[in-house]
Amino acid sequence: MADPNEMTFLQHLEELRWRILKCLAAIVIFAILAFIKADWLISFLTAPALRLNEPVILQALKVSDMFMVQLIASLMTGLVLASPVVIYQIWRFVEPAMGRSSRRTTLSVVIFGSFFLLAGVSFGYLILLPFSLRFFTSLGRDMVEANYSIHAYLGYVVWMLLAAGMVFQLPVISFILTRIGLLTPVFLRRYRKFALIGILVFAAILTPPDPMSQMFMAVPLLLLYELSIFISKIFSIEESSQDESDENNGDRSEES
Repeated sequence: MADPNEMTFLQHLEELRWRILKCLAAIVIFAILAFIKADWLISFLTAPALRLNEPVILQALKVSDMFMVQLIASLMTGLVLASPVVIYQIWRFVEPAMGRSSRRTTLSVVIFGSFFLLAGVSFGYLILLPFSLRFFTSLGRDMVEANYSIHAYLGYVVWMLLAAGMVFQLPVISFILTRIGLLTPVFLRRYRKFALIGILVFAAILTPPDPMSQMFMAVPLLLLYELSIFISKIFSIEESSQDESDENNGDRSEES
């Protein structure tokens, strides 16, 4: 017999639409607030390039470039600031698939998801971005002058920071997939060698081709993968304990 509380496909789509609209509304609101301080944001995002031993020259090549970079910087900041709202809405949408949940679990997902996103963006800004800029701006220095479009530069920075923030969501994704039942610590440990190769390749693509830069990128990713295994193990044990408790309670109910 169908569960009367179970939502239809169209109802799921309607719920997804409203949650997406709430996420967009939060991002737009924070982006508008960030746009008020757009000049400070531009200074903050261009600082890694201007602090290089051989600073680059950033140029506005189009009339609308400065407005566009302010808009891009504000949208990125709005996304980061609205991350608790976005993570909460995503979690609330997938939560019914967990079977069991609580306010404590929801709060933990929002806090840790926001924390890891901020940690990833900070890692990208403080470590990954300076290393990559130092490498790319050193190429052909004796032949050409390093003059870059500020629009292209900011696009590169935003991509780098958001990519780092998304990669740092690995433990949170591991938790969600474990609760759904799509991921187990046994699976993660079995494919650890493949993950190691993938991480090294990913680090080599995102960083300059020198061992130090690749190490700075690969080591945090490896630690995140190990943390994902640990999180998956904890919640797999918790899930098993809860199932056993439910079975015991059911047996007692039948005996009585």
